Amino acid sequence: MPSLPALSTFASWRTIALLFALLNLKSLPLAWHFRLFYRMYRTWYSRARVDRALQGYRSRAQSSSSSVHPIFQSETISLRSPILETDYNLHKSNSTYFADLDESRTAVVTKLLVPGFRQGNINLEREGHRGRLSVMLGSVHTSFHREIRPYELYEVRSRVLGWDKKWVVIGSFFVRPGNKETLLASALSKYVIKKGRFTVPPERCFITAGWMPERPESVDPSSEEASIAPTPQEGLVAAIPSSLGSTTEGLVEKLEKATATETEAATSGSSSGEWDWHRIEQERLRGLQIAAGWLALDQELKDEFLRI
Repeated sequence: MPSLPALSTFASWRTIALLFALLNLKSLPLAWHFRLFYRMYRTWYSRARVDRALQGYRSRAQSSSSSVHPIFQSETISLRSPILETDYNLHKSNSTYFADLDESRTAVVTKLLVPGFRQGNINLEREGHRGRLSVMLGSVHTSFHREIRPYELYEVRSRVLGWDKKWVVIGSFFVRPGNKETLLASALSKYVIKKGRFTVPPERCFITAGWMPERPESVDPSSEEASIAPTPQEGLVAAIPSSLGSTTEGLVEKLEKATATETEAATSGSSSGEWDWHRIEQERLRGLQIAAGWLALDQELKDEFLRI
């Protein structure tokens, strides 16, 4: 039979191990899966919930011109970085940002795309498209601006910037909250929606989910206002009209401006604050311009790989 000192030592080590696990819950095995499923549960929208969200947005739009359409609204999560996420400098390790981005983007994608998945899948099947309907991450770019210290509270805010016939571009911002907010890191991600081998245009998904109206019949699909990349292979850069200006401004500066001016587009256009298809289209193109340099670099890197 173990002696009392041995039992006491065992109990002490068990207490230490339990405390260590509690302080690092975010980094334990399967914690990533739990975090994603939790975000899916919290932001799982039905068509009825979409209708309620749009009604609430329209009510706010009547009293304020600064209302933002739900497609472009940020989803915010609050997090801390435990010891197991730190590097040898006792800062949040760069590799752990991507797990946080997974959780943050999941909230956005679930909210915007899930309401139309069932009907969208039925429509695609009727058109002869076979296979599983899925949303897949294409690439991620992250810039680190400020350190995140162990157990420091920070927020991750993600929102849709724009889309073309293939990609949905999401901007994410790591922010230190407070009276004077600090941008800690910024990221760009792009998603593609596939039905088997068929690429589903994001605009179609948003319409089916009920978030935006159909394209007006008066709009010529070939016009600049309705400009979306003609083919998925051409990428997002082709969707940006030259009238939107130069893309030579640094990516970090653009992202900093984006997080500081989330409601910029809401204050322009219709004095009633209502977002019709044309206004949504204007904001879509503005968002694409923010990401234009990164998206061009994406293709240039592929070309460089093939060259060597």
